[in-house]
Amino acid sequence: MAESSDRFEFNEENNQDVELSTGFKQWKILSVEDNQNYQAALTSSLASIELPDGVELTVLKAASVYEASSILNAHKDIALILLDVVMEEDDSGLKLVKIIRDELANGLVRIVLLTGQPGFAPEKEVMKALDIDEYWNKADLTLDKLHSIVKSNLRTWNVSSQLAEAKQGLQLVLDAAKSINSRYDLPSFTRAVLTEIGNIMGVKKGGLLCIGNNENPYKDTHVLTASGCYTAFEGVAITDSQLVDIRDDINQAFEQKQHKIGAIRSVFYFETSHINEKVYVIVVTSDAPITEAHINLLRVFSENISSGFTNIALLNRVTELAYTHLDLNIPNLNWLKKEIQNMSITERQETRLLMIEVKYFDEMKFTFGYEFILNLLKAVYLGLCATFPPPARISLSGHKHFSILIATDIPITQALIHALTFGEFKKDEVVHSTSFTLLDMRLDSVQYTTPAKLISTAESVLKEAVVNNLSYIQNTQRQIDEMSRRYHLMGELRKAIRERKLTVMLQPKLALSSNKVVGFEALARWQRDDGSFVRPDEFIAIAETSGLITKLDTLIVEKTIAALQHLCALGYQIPIAFNASSFDLLHTDYFSKVFNCLSQAGVSPHLLELEVTETQTITDYEKIKATLQKFVDSGIKISIDDFGTGYSSLSRISNITAHCIKIDRSFINQLEQDDVSQHVVNMILTLGKKCDFTIVAEGIETEFQKNWLRSMGCDIGQGYLFAKPMCLEHIVNWLPLQNNA
Repeated sequence: MAESSDRFEFNEENNQDVELSTGFKQWKILSVEDNQNYQAALTSSLASIELPDGVELTVLKAASVYEASSILNAHKDIALILLDVVMEEDDSGLKLVKIIRDELANGLVRIVLLTGQPGFAPEKEVMKALDIDEYWNKADLTLDKLHSIVKSNLRTWNVSSQLAEAKQGLQLVLDAAKSINSRYDLPSFTRAVLTEIGNIMGVKKGGLLCIGNNENPYKDTHVLTASGCYTAFEGVAITDSQLVDIRDDINQAFEQKQHKIGAIRSVFYFETSHINEKVYVIVVTSDAPITEAHINLLRVFSENISSGFTNIALLNRVTELAYTHLDLNIPNLNWLKKEIQNMSITERQETRLLMIEVKYFDEMKFTFGYEFILNLLKAVYLGLCATFPPPARISLSGHKHFSILIATDIPITQALIHALTFGEFKKDEVVHSTSFTLLDMRLDSVQYTTPAKLISTAESVLKEAVVNNLSYIQNTQRQIDEMSRRYHLMGELRKAIRERKLTVMLQPKLALSSNKVVGFEALARWQRDDGSFVRPDEFIAIAETSGLITKLDTLIVEKTIAALQHLCALGYQIPIAFNASSFDLLHTDYFSKVFNCLSQAGVSPHLLELEVTETQTITDYEKIKATLQKFVDSGIKISIDDFGTGYSSLSRISNITAHCIKIDRSFINQLEQDDVSQHVVNMILTLGKKCDFTIVAEGIETEFQKNWLRSMGCDIGQGYLFAKPMCLEHIVNWLPLQNNA
């Protein structure tokens, strides 16, 4: 930026001192006097005072403190008060002074005390404390003396008022610069600048601000903001004939890159070339020649203006970075939030959000690289812009999500759904096909929520559609209510874990050959304070998605070991299996927590069995195998749960460190009706025997299932045919009966 804020050129006549500035057209004097005759004489004497050209003197009169207070409330710009000390009371005048200085907080008005009784003269300390400017005996006031007193106080008030006014103007601009984050648009800032320059210079005629490009200001410059006599020029190019009178001044400012202060017309030059290559010229035409005091104020003021333009340029740059995808120059998630935030309730009711997710995005990024993805996203964006021209608003709201804000009256037809869920783009002369998942959500379905929560809700619904392999899903209030319920349930679950309110139920596992109890599986159960139960599949899923699963599993392990300790004390050496997620096994200290808990309980590790699902084991095996090996080395057995539902191969499952596999209940349920299920179970049994696994069948509910599995060589059974999950107290009562059966 050109550092020219303090370089001014001005004509010699601008240096002349002006005794009393004509910045105020009307000066007011308040005479407070209960003697009507003296009041009339005083008013008459003031009428003959000589004033600067264009200034009128208004004399206001009051006969009491109350009347004077009312006038002061109505007239904030009174310059001088001629105040009688003794009126209704001996100190009425002093009481009025306290009201003026303390209650009305008027420190500018000049106060001259007058009294006809010299004995009532206030002490110097009182005059200083009350901020009284002068004190005179009425008998000593000649006409010349009165005029001298009045003129000197008016002069002092005028200068003080101008300084206060200038200070206020500067403060307004400083405040405007500080609050630029909330008023980041250039027009509103420049209007404030024109107003404040007008206040400083006493301008009533008008001003304008031109903005151009630093590389070629003469070509692109136009009037951005104008006031007063220039109002009609807003939007006009500098080359327009309407600006012929001031064009030379503007061009000179561009060429010299500095301010020029003239007697009547002043030109201010600013630039932010190091940020955005913009130049700004402010032209102000005043009503009368400006003074040296004005010029001094303008020097300071120009620094604030310069900082203001810089702040705006920086803010706009930061805004550009904050609200735009840097590589693609596409509005981003922050932009979308801002657009929704700025909507009125009525506008929300008339707007719908379409959100699409690029399918197989991560796979394409991994396979083809970042440049390919950028080309894909750009192509999708251009396609959406063609499909939804303005006033539709389109943004890249996530790394693989586009969001479109459109009017609710735009029909979502099957043809449109197809166009938004399938597309093609060309890269290096090769046509690539891409598919998408589409969410259609009216904003008024989540009317009273924040933009962030609204977008999060949309993403959650879209994720549900992706999981369910849907191409199109329309958001409903039921889904919103269900997500809200799950959110509150998450809070309850966090509290229940913290207060250790989850319990463990044990389901027996029996040897199919002898019907003897050979183990238990520990199952988490959550009973609310009102007695209702939350389904395990629901709260476990919530724990996994919210990051609470490790805390939940740790609590269940501790309660499982406590149950095992109790059974051992009763003489039952029966193993108990507990479930662990890959989240648990990825924690480096998970094994230590389990083993320390076992040691403190004094229970043998051989009585504990760790269950992990087949999918988790295969997917994360390279990450968790070290932890699994620690459990095996300590004597704890490993069981693969839900076997058959994942995607294991013989070569992979044979290399996994495990002792037992559990056939998923979905196959056991169909044994009587489905030959395919029998073949699958038989294959698993064969595989298990080949790998020397103990085989457990889950979900056995009929004698046929039990007998068929036993005949095929299955080792252990678990299910309602034998026993439902029971609390520890019931297990203790059930075991003796079972052993005697």
